[in-house]
Amino acid sequence: SILLTAMFALILVYMFSIIGYVFFQNDFILEVDDLENGETKERSCQTLLACIATTLNHGLRSGGGIGDVLRQTSQAEPTHIARMVYDMAFFFLMIVINMNLILGIIIDTFADLRRDKQVRDDTLRNSCFICGLKRQVFDSKGFSNFEKHCHEEHKLWSYLNFVILLLTKDPTEFTGQESYVSGLLAEANPNLSWFPRMMAMSLKEENKDEEERDVLAELKAQLDRA
Repeated sequence: SILLTAMFALILVYMFSIIGYVFFQNDFILEVDDLENGETKERSCQTLLACIATTLNHGLRSGGGIGDVLRQTSQAEPTHIARMVYDMAFFFLMIVINMNLILGIIIDTFADLRRDKQVRDDTLRNSCFICGLKRQVFDSKGFSNFEKHCHEEHKLWSYLNFVILLLTKDPTEFTGQESYVSGLLAEANPNLSWFPRMMAMSLKEENKDEEERDVLAELKAQLDRA
């Protein structure tokens, strides 16, 4: 979108240059520093190309637009009203609207990048890269060792080391498990079904302990009733 806005700005500069070249050519008089004659004035809109260069260079860099660098006309001149409309139109369309649009797009782009980074950081901080389980799942089970799960039970570097081992090891020396995983990785689209998705041994052990506690509680209740 910033490229489209910049192209729109260039089209507007071209249009204002044509208008200035046709109607206000005598107003494009700039003060320049001549190395031999010192400060002097010269016409900067003798050709359409020169007019475009002047409008683009001085018009966009001046706080008030192109009107800041052109000759100030007298109210008695017949083109005074037209010049005023020309200067105001350039100021509002180019300086106020277009330049602020470009600035707003740049700010929004950086805001989106910052928001995406925050989302990625939150995902990496609160989700296991291997199994995809979130921190809330462990918290709901009464675990406070989510970091231990990520750094020991599902350590990322251990899985990476295993993949590198499969790539460098002689296939004739593969074990059964290694042959199975190597076959999955050799596919056109590597199959990652061997990853423990949404599973963790610590949670299974906890569920097993809960089931045993429930069974013992039920047996104790039956004995009490007997």
